[in-house]
Amino acid sequence: MIQIFEKHTQKANEWLKQIGDCAGWSDSHKSLRALRATLHRLRDNLPVESVLHLSAQLPLIIKGILFENWHLGDGSIKDKKADLFLEGIEEELYPTDLDVEVWTRAVLQVLSFHISQGEVEKIRKALPREIGILWEEACCV
Repeated sequence: MIQIFEKHTQKANEWLKQIGDCAGWSDSHKSLRALRATLHRLRDNLPVESVLHLSAQLPLIIKGILFENWHLGDGSIKDKKADLFLEGIEEELYPTDLDVEVWTRAVLQVLSFHISQGEVEKIRKALPREIGILWEEACCV
């Protein structure tokens, strides 16, 4: 049983390292903070069905982060613009010395690497246009 937890911990650590590599940093604590804040903001800007489809492709620990402190709301989207999306991430990271856009793009790149392209496209289309474009641009870097 312990081996199962070790496997999932190893997978989560791989993601954190990849996020740090994409952002040019080796601090896994900062990577975890960026992953958490970005996942939460994505979650809060997606319809429930899209969140559930996304979660199905995440490793167990990352899935737990996605659902951490989630309260099903009215399903309305919070952010209509990319700058509001990034501000929401920055608020969750506060206080921080992180470049929020760099870290958000790093998280989006790693998500795109690990989940199916079809699911990435569905999620991007479910997001407000500017946020979907931010994700698309992050993956072209």
